[in-house]
Amino acid sequence: MSRREKLIAKMRSSSGNIRFNEVDALLRHEGFVRFNQRGSHRTYHRADGRLLTIVVPHGRRATRWSKHLPPR
Repeated sequence: MSRREKLIAKMRSSSGNIRFNEVDALLRHEGFVRFNQRGSHRTYHRADGRLLTIVVPHGRRATRWSKHLPPR
């Protein structure tokens, strides 16, 4: 199982227990490049023109990512 597959499986199985650096790693595996950072907002772009902005949670706030993953 590749690192990408492990990250996706972890996001699907344990919502709220995902670190931002794991989300960042998955986005880089998917071809996104971080090009802007302002405060807690990170903006990524991809060669096909897609833009994505993610707000990094502060402190111990839980973030739920798994519901936003596309189905297999």
